[in-house]
Amino acid sequence: MRTVGVVCLNRQFSPRSVMNIFHGTSFSPDTIAMMTEALRQAVETLPEPVSSGHVQALAKNIVDLTTQGERDPERLKLLALLALQSRA
Repeated sequence: MRTVGVVCLNRQFSPRSVMNIFHGTSFSPDTIAMMTEALRQAVETLPEPVSSGHVQALAKNIVDLTTQGERDPERLKLLALLALQSRA
């Protein structure tokens, strides 16, 4: 498993991509940990191979939902996955 930026995944994920997603936002360490866990769980549900575009889309959805006030990691995961599915 690799730790890259604030995201811990067993896949390569560019720190630059993470910074683009978080641009203009600010979250507490607890909120970042919760978002990271929601992202990790969401990525684990995707079939291999997982594209970096899918990971980025999930991360962006989770950031957007958190910015709107959602704090339940399970809901974040499910809503991010639904948004990714509707994008396909």
